[in-house]
Amino acid sequence: MEGEITILFRALKHGLSEDDIRCAWHNAMAVRRRNFDIPCIYAAAGPDESGNLIELLLAEQENGGFIVYHAMRLTKKMARELEL
Repeated sequence: MEGEITILFRALKHGLSEDDIRCAWHNAMAVRRRNFDIPCIYAAAGPDESGNLIELLLAEQENGGFIVYHAMRLTKKMARELEL
């Protein structure tokens, strides 16, 4: 998916860096739209800079960009949701 991402400070609370989050988004292995309301919410998973899988929650913006508000190591629950 295209579009600039903005990373909220709260997305960093699990110890990931902004570079890790950007890497995971740009190399996402799975992306799932969670709703059809505005804003659209997406769940995604991809590798960080060290190759560890992390999960992301993003809100799509009207300008085509995304706001990342959650990022952490991939959990079993999210892996199931994304069918990984």
